[in-house]
Amino acid sequence: MTAKLDELKVTITELNHQGRFREAIPLTVEAAELTRIKYSDNAPEYVAILNELGGLYRMLGEYDNSESVFVKAKNIQFESEGKENPDYATTINNLAGTYRLKRDYPRSESLFLEAIEIYRSTLGTQHFLYTSALNNLGLLYTDMKKYEKAEQLYHEALEILRNSKKHDTAIATTLNNLATICMEKGNNKDAEQFLKEAIEIYERTVGKEAPLYVYGLNSLAALYFCMAEYANAEQLFLQAMGLIEKLYGKDHPYYAKTANNLGFTYEKMSKNKDAEKYYILVLEIHHRIFGEASPNYIGSVDTLIKFYNKIGEHDKARELSTKKQESSKES
Repeated sequence: MTAKLDELKVTITELNHQGRFREAIPLTVEAAELTRIKYSDNAPEYVAILNELGGLYRMLGEYDNSESVFVKAKNIQFESEGKENPDYATTINNLAGTYRLKRDYPRSESLFLEAIEIYRSTLGTQHFLYTSALNNLGLLYTDMKKYEKAEQLYHEALEILRNSKKHDTAIATTLNNLATICMEKGNNKDAEQFLKEAIEIYERTVGKEAPLYVYGLNSLAALYFCMAEYANAEQLFLQAMGLIEKLYGKDHPYYAKTANNLGFTYEKMSKNKDAEKYYILVLEIHHRIFGEASPNYIGSVDTLIKFYNKIGEHDKARELSTKKQESSKES
C-alpha cells in the first residue's frame, strides 16, 4: 500500500505542475482513500490530502465538491483536536476561500475572521500564517468593494512582514494586493510603484523564470491595460506568456488566462484578428483541460460570442451560441 501511495503522490504532483488538474482528481481521491486506510479516519495525513483534493476541485470551478471536501476535513479536525490549533485554522481558511469564490460572502468572512483569531491566539501576530490570513480576508473585502477595510488589512500585513525581514515574497504579494486597491481607487501611480517594487523583489528572490515573477508581470500589465497604455500591456503579457510556456507548457490555466488578457488588449487596440486568435486559443485550452461543462470553458465561449457581435461577425456568434446550447443540453 505504501508503495502505491508514494507512486500516486509523485504522479499527482507532476499532473498538478502541468496544469492537468482534472486528471489529478481521481488519483487524489484514490490517494485519499489509501491514506485513510493506512493511517485512520481522523489522521492528520488524511486531513492534509483532503485539503489538497478540496483545492483541486476549487481550481476546476467545482465549488460544491470543494466545499464538501473542506467541510469533511474541518469536521474531522474539530472532533479529533478541537478548534484551537493552526491546522484547523488552515482548513477553515481553505473553506473560506471556496465560499469567497461561490460569492457566499457572509460565510467566507466569518471563517476568515475565525482563522485569523486562531492564528493570533496560537501563533501570534508576527507569524507568516497570520499575515497570510490577513491578505486572504483583504481579498474578500476587495471582492465586496470594501476597499478601506481591505487596504487596512494589507497595510497591517505589510508592516508585520517588513519588520520580520524574513518573507520577501510575501511582501511582494501584499504589495500586489495593495496595488489592486490603488487601481480601484484610481490611484494608478501608487499602484505602479507597488507593482514595480513587487517585481523587483520577485526578480531578486526567486528569479525571472519563477511563477511569482510572472504573476508580478501580469499584474503590472493589467495596470497598464487599465491606464490605456496598451502597448506596454501587450509587451508584458507576451513576456509573461513566454515564461508560462517554459514553466508549464501551453495547456495550463495560467497560460490561458494570460492569453485571454492579451486578447482583451488587442481588442482595445482594434487588432481584431489578433484578438480573435487569442480568444480562440483560450477556448481550445479550456476545452481540453476543463471540459465543456466547466465555468472556464463557458466563460471563454461567452467572451468570443460577445467579441464577434461587437465586430459585426453575427453568423460566427450565432454558431457559437448554438453549439453552447447543444452542449448544455447534453450535459
